[in-house]
Amino acid sequence: MLPPIFIMCHPEYEPIRYQLLLSQLPKRGIPLETVHWVRGPWGSEISASDFMKVYDPFNGRHGFSMAMSFKSAALLRGEVSLVLTFYLAIQEALAMAGPQGHPEMFLFFESDVVLREDFLERLEFVLNDVREWDYISLGEGVGTRPKGAEFSYFAPTKLYEPDHQFVFRCTDSMLFRRSFLEKLRLTLLPFRECLDWELNFQMLLHRGVSLWADPPLVEPGSGRSRSVSLLPG
Repeated sequence: MLPPIFIMCHPEYEPIRYQLLLSQLPKRGIPLETVHWVRGPWGSEISASDFMKVYDPFNGRHGFSMAMSFKSAALLRGEVSLVLTFYLAIQEALAMAGPQGHPEMFLFFESDVVLREDFLERLEFVLNDVREWDYISLGEGVGTRPKGAEFSYFAPTKLYEPDHQFVFRCTDSMLFRRSFLEKLRLTLLPFRECLDWELNFQMLLHRGVSLWADPPLVEPGSGRSRSVSLLPG
């Protein structure tokens, strides 16, 4: 069964990406009525006071004062916007689950995703094959592939343990268990890193179990010159 899909896309500020998704998703067998569009605050809409309420570049969380990336002390408004939009998506997903705790998993996409034609078939394999996990990476971001993976794009999809502890290759396509999102909701704010590195910290904090699906099921369009990056902005 297809997990609920939450897409972090603002139709007003991302009209081209929004229209491409409206065209692409049905072609991949994903009914538009099952998609939840998350319109978080756009960078230009975040006031200076609100900016600093959620983003703290000097936050020594849980005794971990070291920055995890060179960007941590100087995030752009667009990068802050993405973290806040993802936080909103978490809240909406958990509200859907409600007190009964169902569904058990949720899929999150950024606005520039490009799904392979057999996305649903390969996702079904991933869901049938997985046992203990908190997060599954469905896209390889900037070309990070697991050791031992077959080079061919058409090889059968398999699940691999990441090669290192920084497991977020990108945040374009992320599959999470509800139980991990409940933990994440409590600790994501205030943050000090851009989304992928902030989630690396959060995964270490909660000792989550991560897996990489390979060959990847999704490509980030802005990382493959299929769409233009919206940063800075």
